[in-house]
Amino acid sequence: MQITPEKIKRAINTANYYAVNLPGVVLKKHGWIDGGLCPFHADNTRGSFRLNTETGGFKCFSCGAAGGDVIAFEQKRHGLSFPDALAKLANDWGLV
Repeated sequence: MQITPEKIKRAINTANYYAVNLPGVVLKKHGWIDGGLCPFHADNTRGSFRLNTETGGFKCFSCGAAGGDVIAFEQKRHGLSFPDALAKLANDWGLV
């Protein structure tokens, strides 16, 4: 079975993904929220890293890390290619 980006996005709840991958971030609201400390640089001040709990988008206003969904987050965080990020997400979330 082929894992497509659409299947990944349908199967993985964005808020659940970030709850697992960014423990300590409060995910109460929908839309753009404070994402805590940026995982992409040595951040020590809250407020510059934002997450969108509906789309999976993320943006750090300090280091410039940004992406539109959990696939892009996985790529950036683990230095993966797009196909490798899809495979890792599918494996990690039991989709294969």
